[in-house]
Amino acid sequence: MIHLHGHSHYSMLQAIWDTKAIANKAKELNQQAIAITDTNAGYGFLEFYEKTDWIKPILGVDLIFSYDGKNMMNIVLLSKTYEGYQNMIQLISIANTVNMVDVPFITMDDLKKYSKWLIWLSWWNWEIEKLIVWWEKDNLILEKIQEYEDLFEWEFYLEFLTYDYNLFEERQKIEKKLIQFIENNKKKAVITSNYKYLNKEDRDTYDVLLCIKNNWKYWEENRPRVKWYNHIMTEEEVRAVLENNWLSGDLQDILIWNTHKISESIDCNIPLHQLLFPKYEVPEKYRKLYDKMEK
Repeated sequence: MIHLHGHSHYSMLQAIWDTKAIANKAKELNQQAIAITDTNAGYGFLEFYEKTDWIKPILGVDLIFSYDGKNMMNIVLLSKTYEGYQNMIQLISIANTVNMVDVPFITMDDLKKYSKWLIWLSWWNWEIEKLIVWWEKDNLILEKIQEYEDLFEWEFYLEFLTYDYNLFEERQKIEKKLIQFIENNKKKAVITSNYKYLNKEDRDTYDVLLCIKNNWKYWEENRPRVKWYNHIMTEEEVRAVLENNWLSGDLQDILIWNTHKISESIDCNIPLHQLLFPKYEVPEKYRKLYDKMEK
């Protein structure tokens, strides 16, 4: 199991641990790689990339995407190569400067321009899910998935999360329909935990963080609470969650195997500690003056 969706403390008031602790936890669990996908930001990229030589660092981002100019959803992008990393940086910059209104976001036009060498994990995709809940027309759903696949050169994955879907009747309907597309139409899918902390016992600390973020009183009985775990799970823990969410053993194997497949496809080497001075051609008249000074 390779964790491809998760957050460091650079996701402000959304997660707890720093990038080094995240890498150490992955090593402790004998996981060969792990991703950080902080929200609308890449503050931890170079720190994570440079200081985690004992595992493979996967660089990604959790971006807000406006698919129709009005409605928004979260998407997760992973960089496959250095060129993909540069495209991801462009999208983060656009979200936080050009498109910034109430929240930073990107548009379909932005994705079309900078999608090359990136992998898209669907997160909870409202475009697809509205078609499932409201219209229930398989052909429209498949057309939408095909649109994403074409845009990202087949590097689009339906994303299942290690949440307790039994708590959400609507999500059960959505996930069961997505399972049909995976099994009957060979659509690619992956499992992620969207981790926010390292260990299971960190959940109470994370709960306090959410109270600070949302101005909730910790002791209030009726305040919102997260009813599942968001830690960096072992493969056994992931399988237990999937079993509880009525996913078959074969489908579990596919979802977990695809995390390794994605990790192995990533080869992002960032050139560091180089002199990057621009090349400047000195005009002829100034070169002659320099030659005279040399003499």
